[in-house]
Amino acid sequence: MSTLRQALGDISGSRVLDVATGEGSFIQTLVENLKSYVEIIGIDTIEYTKAAGSIFCAENIHFCQMDAARLGFEDESFDTVSISSALHHLESVPLCVAEMKRVLRSGGHLIIRETHRDIQAEPQLTDMYIHHWVAEIDSALGYTHNRTFTRQELVDFVKGLGLSNVVFYDISNTDLDPMDEAAIKVNEEIIDRYTQYAAGLPDYKALRQQGEGLRQRHHEVGVQWEPELIAVGTK
Repeated sequence: MSTLRQALGDISGSRVLDVATGEGSFIQTLVENLKSYVEIIGIDTIEYTKAAGSIFCAENIHFCQMDAARLGFEDESFDTVSISSALHHLESVPLCVAEMKRVLRSGGHLIIRETHRDIQAEPQLTDMYIHHWVAEIDSALGYTHNRTFTRQELVDFVKGLGLSNVVFYDISNTDLDPMDEAAIKVNEEIIDRYTQYAAGLPDYKALRQQGEGLRQRHHEVGVQWEPELIAVGTK
């Protein structure tokens, strides 16, 4: 049984809210792994919700533009609330998670999935280095993009939320082929794109050199996704 199935397979999601949904990748994970659900709503900026809405055609999956720090839903209006790989993109993590708890009914499930930087293998360091390089460029351009948390920081944060029956699940991702050509190509495209984004920044030369070093590292040690932690608790 996969870790995702272990974490989500016993949850009858009913009405689900996915916060900072991006293009809806975690919604697909919920669809494939929840025991059941009635409706899923994904919220994010308009750019992402348009893209996600073009991918999902199911009548019970919806997307809308909304600020994660000011959710436009009534108290206790969802049975399950989730956020995946987005905590480090939030301007105020405590405020956004407080909103998630507000709209979650008593007895409902809060699901947090997040990458962390407690690296287990050299190819994972490649992914972490590029992630932090991208975060540096995004931050210089005025976007909220922080470095990833440590695993213990995530555990301590979740334990401080006042949830019941909290269970943590680890996904190592070390079983991925570090020299997978498709994965390397995706990351090289990210390096190309962010090198262009950085062109007008004062530190462009140094950032470009870092990017080229990361490109070389892909071919020397390969790349694997950073490890992830899934936390599931009950309000």
